Amino acid sequence: MHAFELTSVPSNQVAFVKCLCVGLFALLAAGSLCRGQLPDFNVQLLDDQSSIQTANASRIIRDRHGFLWVLSPRHIQRFDGQNVRRIETQGENLLDIAADSSGTVWTASGSGIRNYRIGDRSLRKIPLTGPAIAPLNKLNKLQVTPDNRVWANAGRGLYRYDPRAGSFRFVPMAGLENHYFYRRIFSRKDYQLYLADVRTVFCHDTRTGRTRRAAFADVRAVVPVSDDVVWASNNLLQTFEINFASGNVRQIAPADANNPEGIPLAELISITPLDGDRKLVNTTKGCFLHHIHRRTFTRATLFDSGKPLPNDENYADFHDQNGTQWILSPEGILFFRPLAHTVGWLNGVSDPGLSNNVKSIAEDAQGNIWLGTSRGLAVLDIRSGKVNAVKLPGRRDGHLGEVRGLIFDGKHLLVAASGALPMLVDPVRKTFADLHYPAGVKGEALRSKLNDDAVGTMIRKADGNFLIMGELGCYEVRAGSYQIAEIPVEGFEKLIQTVARDANGHHWMGTYQGLLVTDQDFRNALSDSGFAPGKLVGAVLVRNDSTAWCGSVGVYEVVKSGRSLRKRKIFPELANQRISMIHRDKGGRIWIGGDDGLYLLNPNADKLQWFDFRDNIQNKPFNSNAVLEAADGRMYVGGLNGLNYFDPALLKHREEKLNVIIAAVTANQDDSLLTETAAPLTLDWTQNSVEIQYLTPYFRNPGKLMYRYRLSGLDDAWTDNARNSRVRFTSLPPGSYTFSVAASLDGLTWSETARPLSFVILRPWWKTWWFTAALLLAAGGLAYWLFKRRLWVIKRQTALREHMAELEMRALRAQMNPHFIFNCLNSINRYIVKSDNATASLYLTRFAKLIRLILDNSNSKKVLLSNELEALKLYIEMERIRFDNQFDYQFMLGEDVHPDSIEVPSLIIQPYVENAIWHGLLHKESHGSLWIRIRMLDECTLECIVEDNGVGRGKAAEFRSKSATGKKSLGMKLTEDRIAVLNQYARTNASVAIVDLVDDLGQAAGTRVIVKIPV
Repeated sequence: MHAFELTSVPSNQVAFVKCLCVGLFALLAAGSLCRGQLPDFNVQLLDDQSSIQTANASRIIRDRHGFLWVLSPRHIQRFDGQNVRRIETQGENLLDIAADSSGTVWTASGSGIRNYRIGDRSLRKIPLTGPAIAPLNKLNKLQVTPDNRVWANAGRGLYRYDPRAGSFRFVPMAGLENHYFYRRIFSRKDYQLYLADVRTVFCHDTRTGRTRRAAFADVRAVVPVSDDVVWASNNLLQTFEINFASGNVRQIAPADANNPEGIPLAELISITPLDGDRKLVNTTKGCFLHHIHRRTFTRATLFDSGKPLPNDENYADFHDQNGTQWILSPEGILFFRPLAHTVGWLNGVSDPGLSNNVKSIAEDAQGNIWLGTSRGLAVLDIRSGKVNAVKLPGRRDGHLGEVRGLIFDGKHLLVAASGALPMLVDPVRKTFADLHYPAGVKGEALRSKLNDDAVGTMIRKADGNFLIMGELGCYEVRAGSYQIAEIPVEGFEKLIQTVARDANGHHWMGTYQGLLVTDQDFRNALSDSGFAPGKLVGAVLVRNDSTAWCGSVGVYEVVKSGRSLRKRKIFPELANQRISMIHRDKGGRIWIGGDDGLYLLNPNADKLQWFDFRDNIQNKPFNSNAVLEAADGRMYVGGLNGLNYFDPALLKHREEKLNVIIAAVTANQDDSLLTETAAPLTLDWTQNSVEIQYLTPYFRNPGKLMYRYRLSGLDDAWTDNARNSRVRFTSLPPGSYTFSVAASLDGLTWSETARPLSFVILRPWWKTWWFTAALLLAAGGLAYWLFKRRLWVIKRQTALREHMAELEMRALRAQMNPHFIFNCLNSINRYIVKSDNATASLYLTRFAKLIRLILDNSNSKKVLLSNELEALKLYIEMERIRFDNQFDYQFMLGEDVHPDSIEVPSLIIQPYVENAIWHGLLHKESHGSLWIRIRMLDECTLECIVEDNGVGRGKAAEFRSKSATGKKSLGMKLTEDRIAVLNQYARTNASVAIVDLVDDLGQAAGTRVIVKIPV
């Protein structure tokens, strides 16, 4: 066995090794001995890549809703983790910003104070009452006391906001009413406000009105420490402690050559208690840890994503209600939780001979952490913060190659590297030694095989010996004697990558060809290669004697039953991730390494908790065997980009209650309608296209945020909306709606907005209840009127039908007039007596035929024109025979008149013919003539003209006998009544016109009757 020391190199020599940054490695100093302080705080950084501008920023706060506000001289920015809203200002530069417990944001300039609420479009100026703002009485800073009172300081003292008056009012301090103060000094602790003038620092209690004072000249900054103590910086940037209870002022020892652990010359910004013996002091020269009992200061080490930050200049900070510290620095906005345990991440190795890819981890007896990487071996001393690159003599670069096997047996480190012989390392003296090989040819063959082999992993066997798994074979190293020999392992050719042993000594081995299960002698193997896609099983966790969890693409639960293996996929959220690590810690918590971070399955929980890059987890996959639980309880996990470390018992998954806020509502793309009132938003029926914007202030990993929403009144089911922070509804029907939105980081736990949005879309006026009622009332009235009118029409039509039937019967009786029948029979008798049998027979025949036609036509309301004309001819012939052919007659039909297809009211023309014969022609001394003309005026109107050349109506009146008068009046009157009733009943336009004819001398020359009948 041979050994050597790893020698150190003088600090002034050019560095040839930089430390492996496994977890937040600092840049290594020159030399093989590289110093790197482990981070005190792992922070996150917001900068221009987050869309937030900090180049000219001077103040930073966080409001009740969780928004981050950044103050610049001429604008403020509101940041929710993803989106920035910039609110411009006009006039003087802004000096300070504050937020009260209601979520209202306040800004101050030299001459005024403005505020902003969610839904506002701009800052609103607030009036002031009291001493006028003047050059010696300008405003400067703002403070909010726990009772939610907003205070502002000015040259003359304090102003307090009066919500009832809506203005800031001057609040004089007893005995200091006419005093002038430094405007830049205005600090707060609980209800106490701190002010100062040229020679004095004042502490004013806002509840009691009591003001205490302490002499202190040229004050520059005041930071409260307790109710009675403040730290103050003067114009020389020296720091002092002021005790208001005792009146003592003492200087805190500054840093110099004789006191390197003193406080630097800087302006104080804030002091945050950490634990019983430490405080975090933030200054304009960076953050420092103050060790109270030792009274020393050390610069805090801040790391972002495994990289050290300068931490040499800060501008302002803010400590929010969740315990998060926000610091405005040249790099951007840093935020972290000083009192919370976080994941450490070491990376950033710059030595080309080393690598960030940590393959194996071990801890020695002194608590040093040894790291096997893909390009060598390194050791990290957690207590001193020193990192040593460990090199092997005899190699040009001194590195061993890929170290995947690293175990500490209590005395030595057993190191198994690919392409090199396994060896022992003394962790105290940093010396190397070979293992013991068989003598002779057998030993030389084994050495040669090991030099060519690639190590998969190394485990401690149940008997205390060690087993090295290689691609070419498997090798056992005897504990104590360190003798090495090759042993048979069934299935080793599958390239074993990880091994876990159950209580029965059976080995569950993950390989490139799936899962391999053997007995304690590595025999009687069972295998399962059905782990698609790809067959690699890179992680195995034994759950009990027959069950193991296997990590491939997804997590499988594998159960061994006799000579068979059954498996099923578990954890659907990991179904498409390559699982490289499954580890159960001493507390029973199970840690799973996947493609996108680290997952924790707490034994008391039924779901996975996700830690990723924003939780300071390295941004590349973990390695299968690079897990270690150290003696101090800290857990180390190595991966392709360094080392993560944390205390699993202290690492609490922050189940943050996400504050989902509805930030803007627009209807029909108009301006925002969102108001602070709790009443539902009322929209007109035309404003039925609604767009809603919602936000969730979240900064640690805003990329995790996902949303879902529902609109009660339209659909009560939740709708996933991915990462979209807007939703638009179009053509919403009138009604009442409630919009709610929920946010989640993992898709399992959802935080719903505390203030859902209620809005009402009004109905159009024609769909309102009053219009409907009026419409129903009108419809009812109309229906009633129509009903009554219908009854009236029915009654009227019934009456008209009855009247028409009566008129028709009277017309029939007129035709069947006894006088006419008597005259006809007398005429027949006269012809018989005169023995004119032929004429008597002809007359009798025509009389019988006329009577038959009259009776036949009386059965119908309308008859064919041909039947009516036939009856009319018979009547005229009989009257002509009876009156000895005293007149002649003529029928004239138009070419467009078709008697057999035209229907007319029965007995409608005969009365006018009868009147023409009896009253016009019979009184004429000479032979008379009768013309009956029938034509179609149009397709629906028949015109009948009865014209005679008799004595005319005037002369006929002189000859009229009573019987004739009665007959004429009866026939004409019946026909006129029938036509009037027909017009009313059938809604026709039948008419009768009588024209008196005269000759050239103006003498009566006959009568013309014009009858128009609709057909």
